[in-house]
Formats: sequence, C-alpha cells, structure tokens
Amino acid sequence: MIDKVLLTIKKYKMIDKNDKIVLGVSGGPDSLCMLDILYNLKDIFHLDLYVVHVNHMIRGEEAKRDAQFVEKMCHSLKLPFFLFEKDVRKIAKEMRYSEEEAGRYVRYQVFDEVLKKIKGNKIAVAHNKNDVVETVLLNLIRGSGMAGLIGIKPVNGNIIRPLIELEREEIERYLKERGLQAVIDFTNYQEVYKRNKIRLNLIPYIDEMFEVNIAENIYRMATILLEENDYLERESERIFEAICEFKEGEVVADIEKLKFQHLAIQRRLIRFMYQKLKGDIYGLEYIHVEDVLKLLDKPTSSKVNLPFEIEALKSYNNLIIRKTKKKEDKNFWAKLNIPGVTEVSSVGQFKTNILFVKDIEKLDMGKYIKFFDYDKVKGDVIVRNRLPGDVFSPLNMGGSKKLKEFFIDEKIPREERDNIPLIAINNEIMWIVGYRMSDKFKVDKNTRKILVIEYTKE
Repeated sequence: MIDKVLLTIKKYKMIDKNDKIVLGVSGGPDSLCMLDILYNLKDIFHLDLYVVHVNHMIRGEEAKRDAQFVEKMCHSLKLPFFLFEKDVRKIAKEMRYSEEEAGRYVRYQVFDEVLKKIKGNKIAVAHNKNDVVETVLLNLIRGSGMAGLIGIKPVNGNIIRPLIELEREEIERYLKERGLQAVIDFTNYQEVYKRNKIRLNLIPYIDEMFEVNIAENIYRMATILLEENDYLERESERIFEAICEFKEGEVVADIEKLKFQHLAIQRRLIRFMYQKLKGDIYGLEYIHVEDVLKLLDKPTSSKVNLPFEIEALKSYNNLIIRKTKKKEDKNFWAKLNIPGVTEVSSVGQFKTNILFVKDIEKLDMGKYIKFFDYDKVKGDVIVRNRLPGDVFSPLNMGGSKKLKEFFIDEKIPREERDNIPLIAINNEIMWIVGYRMSDKFKVDKNTRKILVIEYTKE
C-alpha cells in the first residue's frame, strides 16, 4: 500500500526531498491513512510534517473528541499539532455559502495560515479515488464543463493528494492491517448533503442497474480529461500572456484577439482573467463565463456582474474584469492662480506662469505642459470636470464640437470621463488635460505673452 502511494507521489511529482508539508487531518479513515503513510515516508524524503485539525463547531462533543484523538496521535508521533475552531454555520450564513462550501473555505484558509507560519511549501489533503468520482458526478449534476469533469486534481498548485489513486476499500483495509482505528463522522452517512446522496444511493444504484463498476469508469474518464485539460490550460496560459494585461487592479484583454481564439480557449481565458483578479476561480460558473462572452458583441460600456463583487465591462476594444467600483461623487472646481500654484484635492497640482515669446525655445513640452496665447484668455481660468454644454475646438482640426463627441471620437472610456481635469473659461474648454488643447488659444505669429500651465498628478 505504501509502495502504491509512493508510485502516485513520483508519478505526479508531489513531494521533493526536504519538503515542509502541512497535513489536513480530520481523524477519519482517509486522513488517518494519509498521516500514517506520510509519516512512514518521512525519513525517505527528509520531510517536516505539521498536522492541522479544524473543528467546524457543528457536532458538539463529538467534534471535540475528534480533535483530541488527532492531538493524541500527533503527540505519540512527536509531530506539531495545530487546532482551529471555526463556526462554519455562522460563516456560511455570512458568506452565503452552503455548509459544505464554507467548511472547505475555512479549511484551506487555515492550511494557508499554518503554511506561512512554518514557512512550508506543500499542503497534503486526503482525497481518494472515490472522492474524485463523487465530485465528477456532483459537477455533472450541476452542469459543469471539462474542468468539473476532472473532479479533483492530484496536484493543484501547492496542494497535493497522495491517496488520489486509492479506493476507499483499500484505505479501510490498510488501517485494519496497521491496527489503526479512525474516528467516524456520522454526518457522512446522513442523506442531507448531495455528496452523501451520490455516495450512498446513486453510485450503488447505477452499479446494480447496469451491472458496471461506474466508479472505475468515471475515474478513468476523469484521468483522460485531466491530461487533455492540462494541454488546453497550458495553451490558454500562453495566449493569456500574449493578449491580456493586469494593471491597476483590473485585467484587460484585447477583444479582437480574444474573439480570434477558439471558443474553448475563450472560456478558459475568461476564467484566467477572473482568477488573476480574485486569486482563485471559486464562485465563477458556466453561466457567468457565457454572460461575459456575450459582452464582446455588445455596445461599449456594457457590463455584467460576477460573483464576489467583480464585474466585466466592455470598453471599446477592451474587455475589462475588475472589482465593482462604487460610484463616488468626484466633482472638483478651482480657479487657477495665474501666476502661481493651485492644488486640487484628489486631482493634482497646476503650476502657471506668464512668459514672453522670446523666452520660449520650443512649444511642445509633452502631454502635461501646454502653452496658450495669454492675450486670448478673457476671464477666470478654471480647472474642473466636465459639465453639460461644454464645447471644444481641438487643435489643428478646425471647428468646434461637443466635449462628449470628442471623448467618443478619442475612445475615452465613459467611466473615466468625469475624472479628466479640464482647463476652461465658462463652457469653452482650453485644454483637456493629458489629451489636447484648444485651437482657439494656440500660440500664433501675433502672440506676445504666453500662459504656461503644467499639471502634476496627485
């Protein structure tokens, strides 16, 4: 049995010498088997093992018994033991999870916590072949894609599953041969949870009705899909790096390049974008991915809401996935000190000066320094955000247009327009800061004095 697990470890490159591994141990048959086997492999790989037990605070005294059992086992093996007590029912209500989902969330959260504390590099959990089959059927019922039909990966990041190729019967036989008595969680035999119904009712029913070993057949299918999915994932990662960019808390993809990909790759790219932002894929379902893909053919500024306060937005030729932005009132207004310095809260600093033409060597100083004919400036010069009725005469383009039309022509995203500083006299825009100045205030052959405005972002 230990040799079989050792083959699995080598096959999937689960463990290297001198690894520091956090073990999730409930005290049940699977985790007890994993603890015993890894303890016996400890000297071969020179491993440091750390055991974590989570009391979900659902089963009262029975759960405390389980914790004491695992602690006693660790004491006898001289292994470090970490106990966490988490009110899973309360967490499930707060996060709108099922109790199963909340339990999983809590466990991996504390595994990560201990991993950082001990400066470890692996987390070992005790999923077996039967767990894979149950997960595949559960995902099939939910309407999952290929990733769900894989069930459970043998290795997923820093999470390893040494028992993944063992059947539950093999585990029980191993414990009996080793004289090990696991604690039993009787909620595993209650037909309350979907997974229990699949294990206790659905799989035995299919086996009897069709005279097959459905578990073995499903596991074989999941293994094949795992290999094919790995190829598609690697290909998708390569494309993701080429057409997507992570910047300032959002993930951006070029829509034309995204639409060029096969639909199977498109779906994976959407999941990669979500994962890059959130840190994991949890909560994102097939229907969400399809809603995002529909955005690609909708008008600019169309958006869809995704789980965990994340949104997908079409902005001209970009698809953006980001944290949902709360609408804030960002109105600003200030009269420029000429000459002098004007500070505008949450916008930046405007420095102005008046010079003679003869003192200017060149007129183009970049996008944040502009020169204006000072004699054409009649009235107070204001820095503000846009207002209804604003008009603009773009430099060297001839004629005037509404500011909104300029923003559309320049493909400036709608959600950015209110935050762009404008230098204006009444409704006449002198300069759209960072973009273009007005033709009406440009320096020409008759200019004597020049107003210099320099903008520095906050």
